[in-house]
Amino acid sequence: MRRPSLLLALSLLTAAPRLHAGSPPPLSLERKIAQLLMIAVDASELPKAEAPLAAGLGGVQLQRGYYSLEDTRRFTEKLRNSAQKAGAPPLLIAVDYEGGSVYVPTTLGLAELPTNMMLGAAGDENNTASLFYLAGRELRRAGINMVLGPVADVNTNPENPIIGVRAIGDSPDLVSRILAASLNGFRTGGIISAVKHFPGHGAAGQDSHKVLPEIPLTMEQLAKEHLPPFAKAVELNVPFVMTAHILVPALDPDEPATFSKPALTGLLREKMGFKGAVITDSLDMKAVTSRYPVHRAAALALNAGADMLLIGKGDFRGTVREISRQVKAGLVSESRVNEAYGRIYRAKKAAGLFKETPYPSPFDKAYVNIARTLAQEAVTVVSDKEGLLPLKDKTLKTAVIIFAPPRFAPNALALYRALALRGYAVEQSVFDINPGAKAAGKALATAAKADRLIIGSFQWAGSQNKNQKKTIKTLLAAGKPAVLLSLMSPYDLRNYPEAGTSLALYGMTAPGMEAAGGILSGDTPTLGRLPAERALPAAAAPGTGRRGP
Repeated sequence: MRRPSLLLALSLLTAAPRLHAGSPPPLSLERKIAQLLMIAVDASELPKAEAPLAAGLGGVQLQRGYYSLEDTRRFTEKLRNSAQKAGAPPLLIAVDYEGGSVYVPTTLGLAELPTNMMLGAAGDENNTASLFYLAGRELRRAGINMVLGPVADVNTNPENPIIGVRAIGDSPDLVSRILAASLNGFRTGGIISAVKHFPGHGAAGQDSHKVLPEIPLTMEQLAKEHLPPFAKAVELNVPFVMTAHILVPALDPDEPATFSKPALTGLLREKMGFKGAVITDSLDMKAVTSRYPVHRAAALALNAGADMLLIGKGDFRGTVREISRQVKAGLVSESRVNEAYGRIYRAKKAAGLFKETPYPSPFDKAYVNIARTLAQEAVTVVSDKEGLLPLKDKTLKTAVIIFAPPRFAPNALALYRALALRGYAVEQSVFDINPGAKAAGKALATAAKADRLIIGSFQWAGSQNKNQKKTIKTLLAAGKPAVLLSLMSPYDLRNYPEAGTSLALYGMTAPGMEAAGGILSGDTPTLGRLPAERALPAAAAPGTGRRGP
């Protein structure tokens, strides 16, 4: 058992502050409604935010920026100044910050987080808390005070097309433990968290950005497999919980969780005892807009028990008008508006947003060192039936053939560098995740000239690119010693039961690629444990994924 670090001990002492009591200042109905809304904007869209800010907007979700933290800081300062000039309570400025497939924060000048599944594989609560503390400080330095995360989903469906490595793993105990460390780190770093996606998106077989997933779980399955991480977050007095656009008929046969009073009021508040604010997932996603326009969806979610309504790039003024109309018509009670406004106000006050606090950041060196340690603890040797590890005879011509989206190409160099500096005769090629006939032919020709292969497979979640899969299977069938690297979602390992030696990286980060190079060479011990047993190929034995000395 690891000895608790000083940071973790301190974060646990401050992990459960109660929201400040007290009534918020009175506002007109329309301005109270505006406080319930969060819009999504890019850094280039400040003019689009001006009218909502003047009307008393409650929050902004930052999306794309200019790849500079200083540019982001200047943008958030303009947003805060506009809200202050309008006489509104402090503005929630939020970002999706998960790592892995959610990469937009890198355009805001923020460092790339390890994927959640990498954190699950490392299983290191102390370093996880430290990393999220440092990340929180850097977010505050950029003017960001809220994260739409961490992810509390338990990924029980290997074919899940939207969660995958966004989940810590497929064990509710592991997810709860690492989630708590993440929450404590963010809280100590001054960040408001909104754990997601309640009541759990991990069993979904469809992407809620495109359709409304229906999840046929019993209430017993939901309670056993998916609710425990949310219960842990409630125990830690997390300030916000984000809803999922999923239909769970056992919970509510008619409405998705976002619009379900049984889910939000009955289960989350009354049974689980949540006292904070509920925020919706973005209401401009297809799972919602296929049923309701955004302004109607916002009113329905509010009536069901949601407090903050994330309308994405939906119509702000139209949403204010619709909720106001429904209040005046008696369809939504004004007491429900007041309740939601009060919760959001108290969350802002509890987070200290009414006080100007400078956030100098000790970020760079400490963050990189911890990210490197977590990567070394996470990368997992899933199987080595052929005894290829560590790679012997450095004079053998070794071809590293990576399949990945172009934006990950710079991170691929970390693996090449790790092997080349250790004296291996290595050549590396990076191909797109969807290789055409020409690219596939080039990959096969590269392999034909090599004595040994290291093949990198890249899969976001449950779905596998057919061209990539076909090419990798051809490479594995070439009869040469081969190591398969699962670069992102370990669920792609199930596609390659013929791979005798395989590693799971859980995210194509530079520290992860560097750690893989150390393990391949034998210089780094194999510490990672597979946090998702459902990712194992049928031919693999349960419990594979060993720890070294």
